[in-house]
Amino acid sequence: MNNNSKAEIAAVMTCHNRREKTIACLSNLFNIDCKIDVYLVDDGSTDGTSEAVAGSFPTVKIIRGDGNLYWSRGMYTAWKEALKKGYDFYLWLNDDVLLFPNALVELTECFKLAEKNAVISGIVIDKNSKQPIYGGFDINTGRILNPNGHLQPTNNMHGNVVLIHHSISDKIGIIDPRLHHDAGDVDYCLTAKKNGVGVYVTRIPVAMGYENPLRRYRKWNSNLKERIAYMNSPIGGEPSTLFYFYRKHFGLIKGGLKTLLFITRNIAPDWMAKYMYK
Repeated sequence: MNNNSKAEIAAVMTCHNRREKTIACLSNLFNIDCKIDVYLVDDGSTDGTSEAVAGSFPTVKIIRGDGNLYWSRGMYTAWKEALKKGYDFYLWLNDDVLLFPNALVELTECFKLAEKNAVISGIVIDKNSKQPIYGGFDINTGRILNPNGHLQPTNNMHGNVVLIHHSISDKIGIIDPRLHHDAGDVDYCLTAKKNGVGVYVTRIPVAMGYENPLRRYRKWNSNLKERIAYMNSPIGGEPSTLFYFYRKHFGLIKGGLKTLLFITRNIAPDWMAKYMYK
């Protein structure tokens, strides 16, 4: 987006001990739009991230976390702070992606093409393979949507690069703080669709990054005690949090069954669990 645009955008971000990636992401963002406001939650970093950001980008609003916010609550905290000033658009941005020069233009144009009633998720491609790794995907098959030059509706989305107009957040709110780490992006997508708001992926890729190799919801090659401890941690899913999410969108019975499957996948030995993920 050029600097003559009247639309005000606030980028909301959260980070933890990824100083080099955070600095690279911010440098890239400010090269695209030097006037964009950034709200960054530093969730207990010990690698000097806040100091490096403050030194290189003094306009960034840094909100300190204690290390227990993780992604969803970190993004909620940053977004809540940005709301105090109020903007036309809010841009979710992960610090491990680099936006392409036309990213903001593509995101805002897609919003207009969707009749200004949509959440727009940007397609992110892998830096090496150039294949799509984030954006939108089928909730049933997990298939990532490939860019085809047209707006594509999605029934699920990733939160790596997402543009949300204030009229949408005014209508459906911001990220649910009951969700700790995972599911905040999926929850927002499903909530939007329930409220008559479209969810689309961009026509073309808007950023590049790396696919996260961490497979959550189970700690492989570990004993039962280790698996249970991981399961009950924020990055492991937390059964109570997942049940809240499942019940919210799929009802009590289906939500309970999905949560039971999640627990079973975690406590089962590796040789059995691998069949449950097929």
